[in-house]
Amino acid sequence: MFSCRKILVILLTAFLTGGATPAYAQKNLPKVLKQLFFPKKTLFASLFPRRQPLPGVNWHGLEPIAFAQLSTQQALRAAAPLFDPPASTYAPRPLLPAPKTIRQAVFTLQQSPQSHGKGSAFAVEIDGQIWGVTARHVLDDIGRSPFMALSTPDGKQQLFQVFSAREGNILGADVAIFRIPAEALPYVKPLKPDYRLPSAQETVQSAGFSHGNFGWFPQVDVLFASSHRILARYDTFPVRSGYCGSPILHRGKVLGVFVGITPEEMAQKTEWFSLLSPSFSGKIHSFTRIAPMSWVRRLTLQERPGSHAPEGAPLKLFGKTVALLHPDETVQSVVLVRDGTLVSKVPAYPFMDYNHLEAFLDVRPNDQITVVVQKGDRSSPQRKLLLHTLDLASGTISHKERK
Repeated sequence: MFSCRKILVILLTAFLTGGATPAYAQKNLPKVLKQLFFPKKTLFASLFPRRQPLPGVNWHGLEPIAFAQLSTQQALRAAAPLFDPPASTYAPRPLLPAPKTIRQAVFTLQQSPQSHGKGSAFAVEIDGQIWGVTARHVLDDIGRSPFMALSTPDGKQQLFQVFSAREGNILGADVAIFRIPAEALPYVKPLKPDYRLPSAQETVQSAGFSHGNFGWFPQVDVLFASSHRILARYDTFPVRSGYCGSPILHRGKVLGVFVGITPEEMAQKTEWFSLLSPSFSGKIHSFTRIAPMSWVRRLTLQERPGSHAPEGAPLKLFGKTVALLHPDETVQSVVLVRDGTLVSKVPAYPFMDYNHLEAFLDVRPNDQITVVVQKGDRSSPQRKLLLHTLDLASGTISHKERK
């Protein structure tokens, strides 16, 4: 005999299905009848089985998953200025005279006393010591023992040979430092550093040598800033050879080092552009790349004996520091693995925020995320890969090294 409860369930099922037997019940009729006469669970549970709950994440529950989606939107918004056209068309303007204090800090580097300037450089005082700073790739072009050209008060030129002290990764912290000889110090006035990151749409300034001519640029618009890279756009800036290594300034203090420009035609061909094209229309316009002064200070800390200050920039996933990135290292990619299978591999891109490396990843609770870091670069015989992996299920972090 059917109980009242079973009859009620049958009538309710017939009512919900318009009098027809559900397809699931037709296919599994013996099982349904067995449930009616020898119940172990309700008919409703048999017809409409409950989904198993998702495995939980041991730390912060499922918050990291929601945060990944949020950080993705943040990364996309950060990239948006790259798609905006400049405020005005690029047209060369006369180079403006720089403030005297800035002019006394910036100079050129050249390969030999007989050659001409091939790159810009500047003097800066960091933790009580005076350093010369330039772009790392400038030394690739002119050698590790160039000559700095300084102007004396009477207008003459003095040359002083310098030697590379520390260098960053040309694909990441494209900066190098050198000690300024004591006999050259009377001819330079070092800048003061500013380690803060400028905000987007903030206006900063720049000074350096473009084709051997010194110029002051009071209008530089910041597009994006993170712990490893500042992106900016110069208003009517005639980019010429020799400007790399110039300081980026705000109120007379140096924020970073100009390390190059990415023109429109190059920006469209980069691997990371394909990640954005479905989300943005149009094209990426030219922008300049600037290494923040924090990288310069890390190089000086490596050069100072007995320094115990942290020298790396944190690499973070969901708020967890998975590693410290050093100046001679650069992020190659972020890899997502699910159940032992590669799901996606996101290449490093100019506006990647090292505090939110999970951006562009569709993450699930049991996934593993690996940050692939290259130590050394094309000129380093000891180049190797460092793999820093976060297991979301356990919250553990592991490290591997590959040559």
